[in-house]
Amino acid sequence: MSQVTFSFTIQGDSEGFVTLECPFCESEFKVSADEFQSEEIPVQDLFCPYCGLTTDKDEFYSKETVEHINALATNYMYEEINKTFGEIAKVFNRNKSIVKMDFKPLKKVNVQELKDKDTVEEIFVCTSCDKREKVLFLAGASKVYCAYCGVDL
Repeated sequence: MSQVTFSFTIQGDSEGFVTLECPFCESEFKVSADEFQSEEIPVQDLFCPYCGLTTDKDEFYSKETVEHINALATNYMYEEINKTFGEIAKVFNRNKSIVKMDFKPLKKVNVQELKDKDTVEEIFVCTSCDKREKVLFLAGASKVYCAYCGVDL
């Protein structure tokens, strides 16, 4: 079985931040797209800025991003099914046999462009790793962790 790779773009907000979601507490936060996708210093794990729990960075994609990925995979699957059954129908119908095959291709699902909106989060810069993140912060009521190294900001 071959492996298929999908690539897509998430357009960040006006400051270049993209939305992520904690798989544990489901809180949303934003990270700088440049820092998140850096090839010089690849990101393996992330920390939730709110609850401080950590896991693989791929677990932090937002619900909208996961839906987008699922739509891309569904469209790929539909293309492969349409191609395979279309070829089978041609072979059946080309032969002068008793069996005729009628095939109606599957319609692709609509895939919207992913674009983050500007929101009211506050930008924090980690004093330990110098990376930036945007989180909702209530003075005195919130504790914020660095999404990259987990230190208390």
